[in-house]
Amino acid sequence: MPSEKQFAVREQAALWIARLHADDCNDTDRARFVQWMREDTCNANTFELLTDYWELGGGVPTQSIPATPAKRLDTHGFSLGRRSALALASAALIALVPMNKTARASRVLQASTGHTLRIALPNYGTCLLDSGSRMTLSEDGHRARLEHGQVLLSPESSSDFHLSVRNVTVRLSRQTSANVRMEQNCTDITALRGRILLRSGTTAADDIWIRTGQRFRIAQDGAVSIDYPNIEALLSWQTGRLIFRNTPLQEAVSEIRRYSQRQIILASPTVSNMRLSGVYFVSQGEMFLRMLPRLLPLTLQEQGNVFIFRAL
Repeated sequence: MPSEKQFAVREQAALWIARLHADDCNDTDRARFVQWMREDTCNANTFELLTDYWELGGGVPTQSIPATPAKRLDTHGFSLGRRSALALASAALIALVPMNKTARASRVLQASTGHTLRIALPNYGTCLLDSGSRMTLSEDGHRARLEHGQVLLSPESSSDFHLSVRNVTVRLSRQTSANVRMEQNCTDITALRGRILLRSGTTAADDIWIRTGQRFRIAQDGAVSIDYPNIEALLSWQTGRLIFRNTPLQEAVSEIRRYSQRQIILASPTVSNMRLSGVYFVSQGEMFLRMLPRLLPLTLQEQGNVFIFRAL
């Protein structure tokens, strides 16, 4: 995982991207940026990586930027990468070529609540988005960013596919498959077939490989772990089911919330820690929630669109 230094560099690189594309960016800012890039190769590499993400999410279209900048910058003794030069050129020409406020990646894939979405990706293969999940796909069809939710990816192309999720890039080659899930408290990447490369930094030393059946988990506090989850339960969402085996009710309800329009409240820690075993069928909706008081020592109180569970 990235060190404290790498996190600091990423934060600074993100600030530079924002500054270079600001309307009031000036020559002094650009000179300071060049100096920062010269200080450490890690700075340049990180800036290149984050600019990839910035382009993916929307920004100055490359066709709008002339090959020759309006004002030559002092880069003697320092080689700028293509994307670094792009950022500098767009900043230098901001008065002549305003940033396209409506520029976006070619496709935004969004699954509605309670439904999955299967998409055939051009020159790649297929992906399956879980309920309420959102993914931005690059114009070339070989890169994407998972913004929230869960996706199953199964490449069929000879070209690698790169999925960014928080601070990790998942690289999938042909005949591999992965389930990637991004939640508020953690990010899970599970290799379903083949070896999957996880890139969390700018050098090979930061690379992590996981093999079939392994799950790489990143907690909110940055702690990482690798385990072997129950694959049947992990992938049950594909068939409109959620399988719970002695699962804390708080965790089970967190899963169910992705598929329900209801607000579900667990009124006490006692309720949250109760254990649940069963199968939730998405198509049955609220029936499962109304059955909980028969399965556990609970009472259910309905207030409009809110379900409140209390201990007996």
